[in-house]
Amino acid sequence: MKSIPLLLVPAILAHVLMLGAGLDQAWFTATLPSGAEFTLTGGSAVLALALLALFVEVFKATFSGRGSLVDHLLSLLLFVVLLLEFLLWKAAGNPVVALLVLAALVDVISGFAVGMAVARRDVGFVRD
Repeated sequence: MKSIPLLLVPAILAHVLMLGAGLDQAWFTATLPSGAEFTLTGGSAVLALALLALFVEVFKATFSGRGSLVDHLLSLLLFVVLLLEFLLWKAAGNPVVALLVLAALVDVISGFAVGMAVARRDVGFVRD
């Protein structure tokens, strides 16, 4: 379970919304003390969830183990799939999916960069 990229959750939610009610559907509306109307849409909820998942993914990258390599590879696969969908599927050609692709790219790059730094710290060199 630790090897599954958490960005898969907002990606699945985005797909459910794209095939159903849509990413622009209002979920919640409130009037702020300033008088401004705040509306939370499905797309903005997906992006908020993606930011939280990305935050946890960066921390997951600090742990080295067997599952970390699988996690990095699955994150890379998720990035490629989201990028291909964004480019080739008409329903996915929207800013929410574009930002999910960007979040997946940040996850891949930070995962490998943090993973290499952790691996370098774990390896000890003995000099004569």
